[in-house]
Amino acid sequence: MGTGEGTTQQAPQADAGELEQRLAQVTSELADLRARVDNAQRLAVMGDYDWHIETDTNTWSDQLFRIYGYEPGTIQASYEVFMQHVHPEDRDKVRAVHQHAYATGEPYEMVERIVRPDGEVRHLASNGQVVTDEHGNPIRFRGTCIDITERVRAEQRHEQVAVRLASAEQARRQAGELNDNVVQGLTAALYAAELGDLRRAKAYVEETLAHASRILDDLVLAGGDSDLQRDVAARIGRSPDA
Repeated sequence: MGTGEGTTQQAPQADAGELEQRLAQVTSELADLRARVDNAQRLAVMGDYDWHIETDTNTWSDQLFRIYGYEPGTIQASYEVFMQHVHPEDRDKVRAVHQHAYATGEPYEMVERIVRPDGEVRHLASNGQVVTDEHGNPIRFRGTCIDITERVRAEQRHEQVAVRLASAEQARRQAGELNDNVVQGLTAALYAAELGDLRRAKAYVEETLAHASRILDDLVLAGGDSDLQRDVAARIGRSPDA
């Protein structure tokens, strides 16, 4: 009888020990999982958030703090703090997107700009969805933000290069036209001079220079290749800044 009572007393202690061991294992696994998620987000330059509407508490992942220019956990995240960092020109759009999602329960996607504490502007691609209670009332916003700043800057550089190439091509076509007109005009002037008609020769020269001047003005207004402008200007005896 005494042996049975001892076994009964030891069973809860054994169960408690196994539970603590299992809890420690789960905690370790969760920490490892979170570390892997954080590493993946760091590589993808992506963060996630979970905003509890009623309490206005906003849980940010470590990488989202970094995207906003902070070390993880150094500020208390909230919707107000988030909106303070949204670029002033994008705030109305962001509010409208969130209000629509709140009213309809539909998921949302958008691109917005944020301003970091040091003044740097970053471009984010955000998406999220509303979580509702059993009555369909919105209680949380969950979503992710991807920092696409480098992609946006690369696209802007590409557009700038394309514009400059188009401008340079136009300038070179105009330069070719200018060269043809100058050659033809001066040839005609030389021919008139050889015939002794100096007045007509002078008129050809003046007309040729006037036409060349107009084309050079177009090159300057179009922001053409500066080296090309100087070369053309030198050929007609005019300063490109005149």
